[in-house]
Amino acid sequence: MLERVYQQVLKQAKREMGTGCDRDVWQWDTGVMFYGLVKAYEKSGDEEIYAFIKEWVDFHMGRKDFGFSINTTAPLLSVMKLLEREPENKAYYDVCKRFADWCLAEEPRADLGTFEHSCTVNKYPNQIWADTLFMGCLFLIKWGLYTGEQVYIREAIRQFELHYHFLKDANGLIYHGYDCNERAHKGIAWGRGNSWLAMAAIEVLNLLDKNTEGYDKILAIYHEHIGAALRFQAENGWWHTVIDREDTYLEMSATAAFGYSILRAVHTGFLDGTYLENAQKALNALKADVDADGCVLHGSIGTCVMEDYRAYNDVPFGYSCFMQGIAMMLLSEE
Repeated sequence: MLERVYQQVLKQAKREMGTGCDRDVWQWDTGVMFYGLVKAYEKSGDEEIYAFIKEWVDFHMGRKDFGFSINTTAPLLSVMKLLEREPENKAYYDVCKRFADWCLAEEPRADLGTFEHSCTVNKYPNQIWADTLFMGCLFLIKWGLYTGEQVYIREAIRQFELHYHFLKDANGLIYHGYDCNERAHKGIAWGRGNSWLAMAAIEVLNLLDKNTEGYDKILAIYHEHIGAALRFQAENGWWHTVIDREDTYLEMSATAAFGYSILRAVHTGFLDGTYLENAQKALNALKADVDADGCVLHGSIGTCVMEDYRAYNDVPFGYSCFMQGIAMMLLSEE
């Protein structure tokens, strides 16, 4: 199943059919897709995957068309994989350092120094979004560990604490956003938004030494948050697009992302074996949702912060490279 999905991704991306996965675009959605390819490569050892990641990254190294935002940090997760194998490559090192330093010194800040959810064209001034933790903070942890410079790690850990502080709801889930101008939560307990936190947190916990300052805080956030999310998993293994509303549709990106987070947590000892059934249900749901060509069928398309649950429920399903990336993450953890 994993090979079916990643082969579909390779073929689709190479065709450049304008589905939002164009190879010319350096953005968060392609970043998530390539992180899924990194996981698929680590699982399968298929050098075709590595060669494709390198081809794509090198294309953009030549163009230098990145655009600085928290969202455009996501592709650096795949650059870090290349840098592990090719530490002498100055272009890889330089782009990672430039983005990491931009995050610390130039990334727009909201209240208490929380990363604003900036886009290349900033449409969301002074807003805090759940997406930021996966798009930017995971990279900062990886970069800090690679360079040995703790300032990046400390900032990323602080961002986890701040985001949970601002976004947390009464259930232990998180709202999609927080508007610092209005001093109010925005959106609802969106499934994929919550799963960005769940995936980012378990990745970070597996990267950090447990004696790292702030590690215990991320561990506590992870357990509180994933415990809250598990209360809303449907019997068939799926999560709803609005987690705490059963009258919204069942949605695969959140389901696969939570499944990955839980399964990885069980495999690495952050959750005990009693949670394996929850992860297996999500994995089975994903497998049933992949068609013969390797496409995931019921992932919602890109979603901005919106006013109420009805608007989230109106977001349609559609093929997306980020959905394929999340699917590869879960299938690689099997």
